[in-house]
Amino acid sequence: MLGSGAVYAVELGGCKKPSEIRLLNAPRRTYSTPKFRIAHSYMRDGAPLPNISRTESCNVVVIGTGISGLTAALTLQQAGKHVILVESEPQPGGSGRSAPLGGGKAPLGSVYFVERTAELDNLLRFANVEPQVCPADGYQFERGTVVRELWNDSTLDAVVRSGPERDGMKRFRDYMLALGDELPLYPLADEVTPQILSLDVSAEDWIKSFGSQTLLTVLNAYSRSSMGALLSRTNVYCLQNFYASEFGPSLSTPRMTIAGGIGRLTAQAAKKFSDVRMDHLAVRVQNTRQGVSVDTINDEGEVVRFNASHVIVASQKFQAAHLIPDLPTAQARASKMLSYAPYMTLHIVSDVPLMEADIYDTWNLTSEFETDVINPRSVEGTSFSKYVSSLYLPMDQFARGQLQDAELFARRATDVVDRFLTSYSEEQQASVREIYCWGWGHSMVIPTPGSHSGPAQAACRTFGNIVFANTDCDAAPAIENAAYHGSRAAVEILEPRHIGTTVQL
Repeated sequence: MLGSGAVYAVELGGCKKPSEIRLLNAPRRTYSTPKFRIAHSYMRDGAPLPNISRTESCNVVVIGTGISGLTAALTLQQAGKHVILVESEPQPGGSGRSAPLGGGKAPLGSVYFVERTAELDNLLRFANVEPQVCPADGYQFERGTVVRELWNDSTLDAVVRSGPERDGMKRFRDYMLALGDELPLYPLADEVTPQILSLDVSAEDWIKSFGSQTLLTVLNAYSRSSMGALLSRTNVYCLQNFYASEFGPSLSTPRMTIAGGIGRLTAQAAKKFSDVRMDHLAVRVQNTRQGVSVDTINDEGEVVRFNASHVIVASQKFQAAHLIPDLPTAQARASKMLSYAPYMTLHIVSDVPLMEADIYDTWNLTSEFETDVINPRSVEGTSFSKYVSSLYLPMDQFARGQLQDAELFARRATDVVDRFLTSYSEEQQASVREIYCWGWGHSMVIPTPGSHSGPAQAACRTFGNIVFANTDCDAAPAIENAAYHGSRAAVEILEPRHIGTTVQL
């Protein structure tokens, strides 16, 4: 079943002409998600935990094998600590994971980063992975026409015919490029600064001030894909920081990616740790007189308790109140104030290309479904026998339940893929061989207005011997942020003067 994390195929019937059946229903369609069922049973629905089967000990337990958890474990291991990583999924990586598609490895979630920070470089060296410069983006204002280097004057003059629309886009671009040292930076300061307060407001209102509907359309697509929600639900602080690197190779710093996706980095890093427990869901964390205890339950229903001096919680903080029974009320409340985006990614494998060969990310500005389409084959060093087009579909929060219902998930994914393919030629449609549909539940934290002005800082404060990591420490879903917070959590453990503080609000 879908909720158990098993992979299976669903064929949906309907009244279609024979040609449509041949073109659209012939591909093998696979629907899969993270393992919702076990987590919901114990953490959401409060099922009683079975008796402890066995107990193990180590120096530090790290919960989660995404970028933050792996970086934390590496920092501790390099300091000589015995670390056990526990992961609820059968694969490491969090949102940075890949799947074998089209004769190669295609990313399912996170796809690029901008800054090669010291923490990220340390993980890259450890995994023996060298990143590549990410190819440029393209923009589709109408199907069939892809615009390159959108933000250059010559392109804007040719593509945006309305003078006021075009001028608004240029004013936004020039404002962003002129920010310099005033660009909002991460990690967030521990204390709320005047800059944070002034920018922790609706991004939509700010963008509307430039008077360009085209700008609003472009940035709404970007906001949904990269920050999990429309501009009305994201803040100016995160938008400015993130979009400063999105103006294209000629106007901003190059983005970086990895052949095989970020999942190649997380998979190779995880293999090099000596003690990784996959399929172990952490369900209870408690401070003890000796340090901390972490109870996990595996797929066989066996409960394993890990005793350690400290634990790093490198999973999303919406779990914190369920995971830590005695978490201070104010900190639990702050954790619940953070929002997370559900979304699905749909990966179409075809014999002939559907995307431009030299463009990595194509933004579909007229689509009501996918925000953008990734072409993993465009990355230098990749090896695919077929073509892969990866559609990114952020969803409204109320639609999260669709990912947990097998039929609803299949119907939604099938409808989107069929609509997407109808804009292509019969030859292109007939060349589609496989469609892999992946549903994400809570992977991306949304930088909502107000999230930076207290909730994010309060939710991540150390509680006893429990230290927090992950991108939601500053409500900004970037790979660099994850690496920083994983390393920072490890350093807190290695420097005991920081440990034992409790939240005061």
